[in-house]
Amino acid sequence: MQLSLKTRFTVFIIGSALLLSLVIGIITIRDMHTQIEVAISEKAKSDLATAQEIADYMHPGSWHVVAGKLYKGSARINDDTELVDRIGRLTDDTVTIFLNNTRVATNIMRDGNRATGTIAADYVSETVLNSGKIYIGEAEVVGVKYQTGYAPIKDDSDHIIGMFYIGVSKKLADQLKQSFIAVAILSARITLLFALAATCFIPVDTWGTVSSTRAWPMNSQTINHRKVPPS
Repeated sequence: MQLSLKTRFTVFIIGSALLLSLVIGIITIRDMHTQIEVAISEKAKSDLATAQEIADYMHPGSWHVVAGKLYKGSARINDDTELVDRIGRLTDDTVTIFLNNTRVATNIMRDGNRATGTIAADYVSETVLNSGKIYIGEAEVVGVKYQTGYAPIKDDSDHIIGMFYIGVSKKLADQLKQSFIAVAILSARITLLFALAATCFIPVDTWGTVSSTRAWPMNSQTINHRKVPPS
């Protein structure tokens, strides 16, 4: 069955709108993914600096180790929940302080208890403890993925004795991505509705005119073939 001109035109408009929406959606989602990852990394960097400033404010003095325990000034950090909990409340992050590669104070919970005594991943320890660099990137912390920031903790002699950790939950990034995808889908639906509506607002006379114009050459040719030369 041959489709009418209006039906074919409507299918063309909707198909074009679908293709355009698909291309824009793919580009938008790809760009959105990159921007979210950058934003989460920047939050980890900023919160790490904030956490260190809070530690200096709450416990003035240098970092040092006494009898196998980590101290900040006169405050013992091992099992100090007040510092990590305050930083966690202000930043909405997970917070951990390490003595070497072992957690000695943290707000990370595992099986209802604070995850002290657990150790950092090897690649983090290599970057921070052995190379003395700040690590910013995704890491698995007690079985959960976070966008993390680890900074070396140094004593007065500039020896690295531990690490300061901040973790931004990847759940936040996933929620932002889902929000952006929902907006992209809504935009595609609106585009399709406008495309469909546009075809409905084309006057009926237009279709008749186009049909007549397309049919006219055939009719003329038919008439010319039927014309009888004058005698």
